[in-house]
Amino acid sequence: MGNQELFISSHFTIEQLDDGIFAALHREAGWAVANAGIVDLGDFSLVFDTFITVQAANDLKKAAERLTGKPVRLVVNSHYHNDHIWGNQVFESQAQIISSDDTLLLIKTEGKEEYDSYKEGSLPRLRELRSEFLKANNESRRKELSTWISYYQGLVETFPILSVRYPNLTFNNRMKIHGTDLEIELISYKGSHTGCDTVLYIPSRQILFTADLLFVRCHPYLADGDPDKLLSTLDEIESFHPKKLVPGHGPVGGIEDLRSMKEYIYHCDQTGKEIFEKDQDETVINEAIIPEQYSNWILSNFYTTNLRFFYNRHREKNQVTI
Repeated sequence: MGNQELFISSHFTIEQLDDGIFAALHREAGWAVANAGIVDLGDFSLVFDTFITVQAANDLKKAAERLTGKPVRLVVNSHYHNDHIWGNQVFESQAQIISSDDTLLLIKTEGKEEYDSYKEGSLPRLRELRSEFLKANNESRRKELSTWISYYQGLVETFPILSVRYPNLTFNNRMKIHGTDLEIELISYKGSHTGCDTVLYIPSRQILFTADLLFVRCHPYLADGDPDKLLSTLDEIESFHPKKLVPGHGPVGGIEDLRSMKEYIYHCDQTGKEIFEKDQDETVINEAIIPEQYSNWILSNFYTTNLRFFYNRHREKNQVTI
């Protein structure tokens, strides 16, 4: 049986990583947006991240119960970004939701601001994107716009039924969870992708769910964290020698994808620095050509966002030095 036949959803596909361990991977044009994980611990199952829409999260809950034959008793939120936590409410009646202490605080602060902004702006942005799509004159641009049209369409459809549920169990730094068949470890990293990000590590299987600390074949979003800390975190993840890495976005990867992510960060940092040192302006950033090795990565609009972030970072460092 092929992996996609394990559970059918218009929002994600299922990839089995090991006995009782599954990756739920965002499907193009679906309303999952990010990836999630399902782990059978023996006496109960656990879900790692819950997607951005209630519709996708409902399918995730059904998939977890069908694949494991057990109820979902624990849900882990990796970080505060909406595409990883807005499906929480689907698990409200039967599951405890876990996050780091810092992530809970971020959900209640930056996450609340994010919620208010998207609730007000999603429909106007959807209309703008549809208009841009009709005017787009090349296939790559239309494909990129289609991704964001699906994103905002999902938001518009989910807001009428969305109720953000907060984690009710928190931890600091590390937490082990012992099932009757499997032990996992939650490890939090401060200031890497966001103010705090949690990974789910399964030592006995050498499998690691990274959330947005890793993007595979996608341009990562780097502007909400500290790239130096992120690089250090990626080094630590590599030291675990994982065989399989489930990213926040993109297909299941391995060490080579983690190294590609590090190389991408170095590239953006160096390019942003060169633009600053040459005293060039925003136009250069907006017109920057994506290098060939990253030209087939999706979420390409993040490239200029990342260059601008590093440009401003070097400018601020220089101002402090002066």
